[in-house]
Amino acid sequence: MQGPARVLIVGKDAANDKKLAETLKKDGFECAIGDIAQSAAELCGPRRPDIVVLNMQSAPARKAPETFLALAKTLKTSSLSSRLRIMLVGTDKNLELNSSAADIDDLLIGPVNPAQICHRLRSLVRLNTMHEELVRRLNTSAKYGVDAPPAIVPPSNVENATVMVLGDPTQFAMIEHSLARQATLVGALSEATALDYLSRRDFDAIIINASSTIEPYVSFVKDVRRTSRLYNLPVLLLADRGEFAACENIYEAGITDSIAKPYSCDELKLRVNLLVRESRFRESLKKIYQQAKHFATSDALTGLYSRGFLLEHVSTMVTDANRTSQSFSLAKLTIGNIEAINSELGYAAGDRVIRQVGEVIGLLIRGEDLASRYSGAKFIVALPDTPIEQAKYAIQRINGVIAHTEFVVDGHYAPVKVTLNTTLSGFQQGDTAESLISRTRNVDLMVAA
Repeated sequence: MQGPARVLIVGKDAANDKKLAETLKKDGFECAIGDIAQSAAELCGPRRPDIVVLNMQSAPARKAPETFLALAKTLKTSSLSSRLRIMLVGTDKNLELNSSAADIDDLLIGPVNPAQICHRLRSLVRLNTMHEELVRRLNTSAKYGVDAPPAIVPPSNVENATVMVLGDPTQFAMIEHSLARQATLVGALSEATALDYLSRRDFDAIIINASSTIEPYVSFVKDVRRTSRLYNLPVLLLADRGEFAACENIYEAGITDSIAKPYSCDELKLRVNLLVRESRFRESLKKIYQQAKHFATSDALTGLYSRGFLLEHVSTMVTDANRTSQSFSLAKLTIGNIEAINSELGYAAGDRVIRQVGEVIGLLIRGEDLASRYSGAKFIVALPDTPIEQAKYAIQRINGVIAHTEFVVDGHYAPVKVTLNTTLSGFQQGDTAESLISRTRNVDLMVAA
């Protein structure tokens, strides 16, 4: 079984603790709540937390907020900092946080919203997974004699960001004033204009300033998320608090975070700074993933990782999973009609199709996933810290794109369609890399026609 991500909440808040704990548990997190003294035992225990949430709405934090901010600084300079993310929730709007921005990874100002907290926690957990998987992959590469790229850390501040602002133009000046020292703003008066800008240049974030209903912007964000290049682009929604209550699906639609109006310049500045920091760290990790590849670890035909690298790497994942109880899944993707393609068009054409399918798989996997060509027309994707139910959604996206892609072969003028057969397996205690691959079973991956 997969071990859930552990969340330590520092600061007891009798009015909200029960609801927050229940929401976290329902969302798949393991949760512990205590004061600063009690939290020390959790931080030094055998299974340390993945994320520390400092509850600034608790009575101890309201009485002495500087104590909680000092804890954030201590944790960021400790040996735990490499894999520990720190989040402040329920922070007062008037609390001066600019000097503490480098010590926190996420921030929610105002009343505690359990759904919003869970949404932001999922993002931080995925960032942790990406970072840990990178370290593991570099260690596997070292066994092949491949030099590792230099280590990276999250940026402490944001400079020269480019931010699109969509929506109510009457508050553009205030937003521009708030972000003047860290970002250049580009205004878009309509969703169509915004999509056109996004297709022609890169942005660090989108701010949606809703003047009334937020429903049209939810549809806009769904359109943005359908583009792979924009899948992780931060989208910050500014709207009246009542609008959030009336529209509960904003996070499922792809909105990264939200701020209820009215808000202060400092609140907006800090919120955008944290979102862009997280996004840039994610992009830096993805670039290092690419740099870590080497001909000695790659399949010659597809450029994906080789079978040997996969088996070596999954063996390490098995060892780590036995140690941490955080599991992973494997997906086997096979071109089901490759024999028909070889028979009709020749083996050279079949190899070309295999290469193109491998390229598509490599483009569509998440940043932390590892794709390899296992043999012939078989591919294996390792999905760290991902149970089968979540893996189904990640692999379904790949299946859907390949099912609707027409591949091209030289000398053959009709497009070639590919049938992809997919099986999945989840790690179990006692598994080896080979047993995991052999145990993959059929799953129902519905692909829309």
